[in-house]
Amino acid sequence: MTPVSYYAAGEVSSPRFAFAFAKGCHGELTDDLAYLYPGPVAAFGSPAAWPLLTQAQSAHRDWYYGDHAYFGRSKYFRITKNAYQHDGMTDATPSRFELFHREVQPWRRSGGHVLVCPNSAVYCQLHGFDVQDWLAMVTATLRQHTDREIRVRWKSDVRNRSIKDDLVEAWAVVVFSSASALDALIAGVPAFVLAPFAAGARLGLSDLSPIEQPLYPDGREPFLWSLADHQWTLQEIYSGMAWRTLHERTAVAA
Repeated sequence: MTPVSYYAAGEVSSPRFAFAFAKGCHGELTDDLAYLYPGPVAAFGSPAAWPLLTQAQSAHRDWYYGDHAYFGRSKYFRITKNAYQHDGMTDATPSRFELFHREVQPWRRSGGHVLVCPNSAVYCQLHGFDVQDWLAMVTATLRQHTDREIRVRWKSDVRNRSIKDDLVEAWAVVVFSSASALDALIAGVPAFVLAPFAAGARLGLSDLSPIEQPLYPDGREPFLWSLADHQWTLQEIYSGMAWRTLHERTAVAA
């Protein structure tokens, strides 16, 4: 069965994504977020649609999750099937990633501060915890294992400065599931990723106790290529390219 695409009326990204995805997969489209229709579910990750995504998971239905992209967030949307983020494990060529002109830097094995990048308060609430509690836990744990300076970069800080500025001389980055981990990996800064479903979890550590012994894994380039291959423009979603690609890769994985 093709999924029903749900959207939150009055939002910007949610309707645009749902309309394009419904057209691309020849499925139904609705703004009725009070009722879970039969079949798979597709939705942008807005708070209003979250209960439907949760219901779909509880009912063991297929669910397609759309959100802002890993790279080129103003133009692209990422889509995953039965997951919040892609694991970066599929084979890919560099062509898609090269569109974003992001050069992967050598691992940096020096630095002064630990950069902590919390997700937004609303996002954390959707995942069942308070962002200030999370930050307090992270800070207290880091203090047990390092005396390095701890700097906090909130999502809203993007209006004032680039994350590249905060990554200068950073020893490591700590996130729940923020895309800041990907920025760090590209910049050669080790990542500690606490959400098991986050894309960066494969190339980082989830335990903060070895903060003084970060992970410097191989394979960053193929990982990043794979993530870039799992995001599409609205036109590509509308054309069915995203739908076809998702199913081709699911079939190969099976």
